[in-house]
Amino acid sequence: MRIKLSDNFYLDEFTRSQTAARFGIDNSIKIGSMEYLNVVRLCRDVLQPIRNALGPVYISSGYRCAQLNKKMDGAANSQHTKGEAADITVTDHTPLQVANWCAANLTNYDQIIHEFGEWVHASVPRNLNTPRLQTLTAIKVPRAIGKPKTVYIDGILSVDMAAAWNRLNK
Repeated sequence: MRIKLSDNFYLDEFTRSQTAARFGIDNSIKIGSMEYLNVVRLCRDVLQPIRNALGPVYISSGYRCAQLNKKMDGAANSQHTKGEAADITVTDHTPLQVANWCAANLTNYDQIIHEFGEWVHASVPRNLNTPRLQTLTAIKVPRAIGKPKTVYIDGILSVDMAAAWNRLNK
């Protein structure tokens, strides 16, 4: 039986992970836990309003238990590990369009991040704190050696504009 969190979202959408399945990681959320309550709040305050306005929302990364987050090289303090964040795309809308809509229309989000032109990271405030209403654009910047570095630019920008801003402001 699927557990409904809002009109259009279910718990399994937040816990489903190919990486968890591949490595045998239990990425479940206990009903009534703080993580569960956070996911419900994320649906109510952020995801359901996006769905109501823009259409179907696909969650590519929702809740991540600590073991899964580490396996995915996630930040140690990632809001995903608390059930406070989801990475999403929306049918028939670019991530830039979705991020701009969120920044202009939502009032109770913590972060909206346009990530690499590929998806939107949407989150609610930690521990019911006051929302930061932070908008960012994430880009990859090449390094001389090793993997590219992720850089966060203030505001919702196209990837090209964010890269140009980064070059000018080094």
